[in-house]
Amino acid sequence: MSRWTLTDPVLSASGWTVPGILEARSELTPDEPALFYLAADGSWVGIHWRSYRDKVAAIANGLRERGLLPGERVGIMAPSCPEWDFVQLGTLAAGGVAVGLDPYARDEHLREIGRCCGFAALVVAHPSLLDRIGDGLRQRLRFVVCFDPAGRSDVVSLATLLAASPRAGQWNEAQPDAPATIVFTSGTTGEPRGIEYSHRQMCLACSSILSTFPQVAAGSRLACWLPLSNLFQRMINLCAIGRGAQTFYVGDPREIMRHVRDIAPDLFIGVPRFYEKLHAGIEEAIAAQPSWRQRLARWAWRVGDRHAAACRDRQGPAAIDRLQFALADRLVLQPMRAALGGKLSFMVSGSAPMPVWLLERFHALGLPVLEAYGVSENIIPVAINRPDCFRLGTVGQPAPGSEIRLADDGELLVRGPGVFAGYLGEDARPPTLDSDGYLATGDFARIDDDGFVTLIGRKSEVFKTSTGRRIAPSAIENRLQQVAQVEQAVVFGAGRPRPVALLVLTEAAWREGGGSAFADVRRALATASNSLPAHERPAGFAFTAQALTIDGGELTANLKLRRHVIASRRSAAVQALYDDLDAARDAPFAAWSGDRQTFHCSA
Repeated sequence: MSRWTLTDPVLSASGWTVPGILEARSELTPDEPALFYLAADGSWVGIHWRSYRDKVAAIANGLRERGLLPGERVGIMAPSCPEWDFVQLGTLAAGGVAVGLDPYARDEHLREIGRCCGFAALVVAHPSLLDRIGDGLRQRLRFVVCFDPAGRSDVVSLATLLAASPRAGQWNEAQPDAPATIVFTSGTTGEPRGIEYSHRQMCLACSSILSTFPQVAAGSRLACWLPLSNLFQRMINLCAIGRGAQTFYVGDPREIMRHVRDIAPDLFIGVPRFYEKLHAGIEEAIAAQPSWRQRLARWAWRVGDRHAAACRDRQGPAAIDRLQFALADRLVLQPMRAALGGKLSFMVSGSAPMPVWLLERFHALGLPVLEAYGVSENIIPVAINRPDCFRLGTVGQPAPGSEIRLADDGELLVRGPGVFAGYLGEDARPPTLDSDGYLATGDFARIDDDGFVTLIGRKSEVFKTSTGRRIAPSAIENRLQQVAQVEQAVVFGAGRPRPVALLVLTEAAWREGGGSAFADVRRALATASNSLPAHERPAGFAFTAQALTIDGGELTANLKLRRHVIASRRSAAVQALYDDLDAARDAPFAAWSGDRQTFHCSA
C-alpha cells in the first residue's frame, strides 16, 4: 500500500472501514464537538464525538434487529442533516451498503436507481417521499425508516432505532474490502449506471483529500450544504471525522448564504453555479451603494486583481502596489470576505469547469477558488489544485493515489486503487479500462511540464464542423457565460460550417428587452467570444427565457448539461437559427417574434 495512505493516525487506526474512522476519532477526542445543526429557534446545537459514535452504534444494532444482512442495500433520501450521516454510518457498521438518493431528482431517476439496487430497506425524511419511488419498489422493501413518521404505523421511526439496546461486543461489523456504497454516473449521455465502492476505497479517497488539504485540522469548521447524495460532500464529511473538524449542516441549499457568516467556515466547497451566483450577488450589492462607495469598491477590486496576478506570476508586487493593496484590503476586501465568515483562505469547486475570469475575480478578493476534478468511475480525485500550489484554469496536479497519462488522441487516463471494477449488473470488464489498468476518463486534456491538468472537453461532447474542425463546446459556453445577461449557454454545430449557441437569458434581460437592450447583449457576446479562434466563434445566437432544468430532464442532478436531451428538445430553435443565417448569408441580421423563444441574431 502506498506510503501516503498511512500518514493520518485516525485513518491508520480505522481498520480501513468507514465506521472505523468514527470509532478511532471518538476514542481520540470523545468530548470535543463533532457537528452542529439548527434548532427550531435558529440556534446551533452541538453533538460531541462520543454521542455521535453512540448514535451510529444504536442505529446499526436497530437495523440488525430488523433483519438487515451484510451486503444488503439501504437507500437514504433526505436533506443534508446529521441524521443522514448517522444512518449512513449505522448501515455500514451493520454490514450494509448505503446508497444516497437525491430528494430533488426526477421520479423516474429514483425508480431506476431502486430497480438497479434492489433495496432491502429505505430511509426517508418523511413518508411523503415514498410516493417518489413507485409501488413496485415499496412492496419489495422489508422495512422503511422515517426521520419523522408523521403518525404512520407502517414505518419505523428513527427515534426507535436510536433507542435500540447496546450490543455486546464490537458494534462495527464492516470489512475493509466489502462494498460500502453505490454511486451513479451523472447520466449526461443516457441512463445513470451504478458503481460499487468498498470501505477501503472510501478510506483511501479520504486519505488522498486530507493529504491535499492539511489546512483542515481539529476544530476547523466546515459547512455541509450540498445534497448528501453527492459523494464529494459525503467524502468531505468523512474527512471532517478523520481530522476532528466540525460539520455544520444546512438542510436547504438555498439558505447557505443566510448562515455562512455564523458558521464562519475554514473551508468551503461548492459548484460553479454557486460561485457564479455569489459573484453576481457581490456585484449587485456594490451597485446598490452610493456612487463614492461603488468607485472605492471597484478600485479595491482592481488593486486586488493586480496583487493576485503578481502572486500567480511568482513576482513580488512593486512597493506602491503593496501599499495600495494593504489599504484596499483593510477598507474593502476584508469586509467583503467577512460576508463568508471571515476565516476562509480558499474555496473548492468541482463537478464542472469554472471560467478563468471568474476564478480571477475571486482571487482578487483574496478568496482563490481551487478547482478539483474527478470522475464517477474513480472514487479518489483525479487532480486537485492545492492552496499552496495552484494554477487558475487547470484542475491541478494529480491527487495522491491517482496516476495519470494521456492517450494518443489526448484523452486523459488514470490508474490507481480508487478505479472501479465495473458497472453494477454488468459482468464484462469495462471497455474504459485498458490492459494496464488505466481508466479512460472521457475527457480530453493537456498536462503541462509542472503536471497541471487542463481539461479541453468531454470526448462525447466534442464534435466536428463540416470543415473538419474539432470543437469542444464547454470552453465556448464558459466564455459566453461571462456576459451578465446570459444564464445558460449550449453550443451546437456538428456537421455545420460554424457553431451556433442557444442562450438562456436572465429574467432581467427579458424585462429590459427591446432593440437597444438586445443590441447591448449582442455586443457583449461579440466581445466575450472575440478571443476565441475564428472557427470556434458562434456564427449566431438563439435567445430564450426557457431555462434548462433538472425537472425538465435537461440537466443532471449536479447541473451538468444532458446534451442529447437538449439537442432533441431545442432542435427547432437551432434549425431556425441556421435557416436565418443561410438566408442572411454574410449580412448581419436580427429576427424577433416576441414569443421569448425565437429571437435570433448573427454574431
